[in-house]
Amino acid sequence: MKKLGKKAIIGICAGGVLLVAAVAVILIMVLRVNPVEAQNIALSQTGGGEIVSQEVSTEGLWNEYSYTIVNGDNWYEIEIGGFGGIEEFQSGTGDGYLY
Repeated sequence: MKKLGKKAIIGICAGGVLLVAAVAVILIMVLRVNPVEAQNIALSQTGGGEIVSQEVSTEGLWNEYSYTIVNGDNWYEIEIGGFGGIEEFQSGTGDGYLY
């Protein structure tokens, strides 16, 4: 049985690390939501309405989306994470929110 040298072992380990990193980046790119998907998620959570403000925060390879939505007399503040999950949700009625 042939023994592997230190350089070969280091090379194999480095290749494995690069492969794992490449797969992680590809998964992030495929699974993250785009701005249109984030808006649709926010509007579906609020039952529709008008987006009166929006903000996109970028951290690394993904974005976080924040929306303020007014639907009739109700207002909503909602944050959508980079993978489409609801991170924060607040709501109220009337003049509790000034936009």
